[in-house]
Amino acid sequence: MDDAVTRKNTSPAPEHLYGRVLKPGELLEHAQYSSVRVVAERLRPFVKRYWAVDWDLPDGESYQTATVAEPTINLTFEYGTSRRANTDGPGVWVTGPVTQRRFDVGIFGRGGVFGVNFHLGATLAFSGQMPADIRDTTVPAAQWFPALESDLGLTDSDFSLSDGPDISALAEAVESWLLSRRPQMTGGYMRLKHLLDILDDPEVVSLRMLSERAGVTERTLQRLFSRFCGVGAKKILTRARIIDAVGAIDRGWDDSLADLGARFGWFDQSHFNADFLRVTGFSPGEYAQRRSARTQRD
Repeated sequence: MDDAVTRKNTSPAPEHLYGRVLKPGELLEHAQYSSVRVVAERLRPFVKRYWAVDWDLPDGESYQTATVAEPTINLTFEYGTSRRANTDGPGVWVTGPVTQRRFDVGIFGRGGVFGVNFHLGATLAFSGQMPADIRDTTVPAAQWFPALESDLGLTDSDFSLSDGPDISALAEAVESWLLSRRPQMTGGYMRLKHLLDILDDPEVVSLRMLSERAGVTERTLQRLFSRFCGVGAKKILTRARIIDAVGAIDRGWDDSLADLGARFGWFDQSHFNADFLRVTGFSPGEYAQRRSARTQRD
């Protein structure tokens, strides 16, 4: 598996986890993470990555993972034991864009997940279902991809607690299935991708800046983001900059938190604190202290 990081390994976390997984080092003390395989070139405009997490924790030990990733959609194949809002346990699921706070999953016993992380707005190339309909919730994958499980020949035994599926074989089969859907780049999705490329620049800290750089009206921004992502442009922008701020702390930010907020577009410290707390569950100071305490302990 590519980018595999084993439980108790002291190696740095993969770069894309920073800002998106709270306390990534702690996660890697309780589970193994892998990006599984490189996405086929034909799918790269639509699929960001394949990923897998598996764990085998001693009796009585548990851990709560917490992510603040972009409000994308994930297709997951889950086995073993875990607990989260809306659904628990094994199966094939689609989790919609998370917009309210972070996304928490409690892991214990033995289990794992193989996931497909779609690019923002990409699922309309594979399914006619609207992202807004599953905002902040999880549904059985059959609601979005009715033929998926039967086409892959999956049964309940593939998600048994004893061993789970062969992740490499599953990733290959899922990729083949996605390719068979023949996803197309529509004009609307191409315009959205252009906006997202601009949004990747941490210097873009307002809808006005995004609108000016893209050469479109803010109304057009709202329409594209709402249709393809199921989330308003302002929420996506705010979450992107919070992710940047979290990542900066995890990489060892050593200037003031006021400077951190200003770096990513907050010139009112109380506003930055409130947005950071709402998304992560921590104030910037609390999160920085936890990171500092962990570094000293290590």
